[in-house]
Amino acid sequence: MQDEQNSALDTVKDKKISRRGLFSFAGAFLLAVAGCASYKYFSSTSTIHVESCVTAGSGIMKNILILTGSSRHNGNSFLLAEAFKQGAVKAGHTVNTFHSGMTPMSACLHCDSCWTDGKPCVVADSFDTFYPLLEQADMLVFCSPLYWYNFSGHIKCAMDRMYPYFRENRLRDLKVKEAMLLMCGESMFPRSFAGAAEAYRQMLGLNHWKDRGRLFVTGVHEFGDIKGHKALSVAEQMGCDA
Repeated sequence: MQDEQNSALDTVKDKKISRRGLFSFAGAFLLAVAGCASYKYFSSTSTIHVESCVTAGSGIMKNILILTGSSRHNGNSFLLAEAFKQGAVKAGHTVNTFHSGMTPMSACLHCDSCWTDGKPCVVADSFDTFYPLLEQADMLVFCSPLYWYNFSGHIKCAMDRMYPYFRENRLRDLKVKEAMLLMCGESMFPRSFAGAAEAYRQMLGLNHWKDRGRLFVTGVHEFGDIKGHKALSVAEQMGCDA
């Protein structure tokens, strides 16, 4: 009887040891994974990460309008737009740039006075410079810093002022058939761009524009953080492929 009890106790003890060993192994594995991730992060020469995708183009030369959303000349998204422009010009495209943050315009007033004076909008401001460029464009490239998990207020005003071209009583249609999205921000997580990415996706669907590509650059905040980084090479190649 005593032998049976001892045998049962040994079995329970073995189970405890096995369970303890399993937890120890799992803990050691998780620590190893975390250690590898930390080493990769801290030993990297840069904390900037790039996530991009590009779809095939037609190969036809086009008129491209880059709409930027930063008010910092030579800031990170400004340099991203310049890199894209350099590639697009090199490929033979005609490229114009409108810096909404440096030539601010009023938000849409929803006054419904579109086209009443023959122009898309009755509000007289920098939109008068923007809309002729917009009407020439075959492709729109939005390039904005990440503000509060979305587009900057500057570029959003310009986007909203495009409303006259999507009213039923519009006098003219846009020629735009394709679009791209370039963004950069301080956050280290690509998911931080989800709000802007979804708004962009909805714009594509509403306007029947073809998505030609997206570029999200994380980990840039201080002025010039993006200088010398591969993100600029990626943007330039996107311009070449436009």
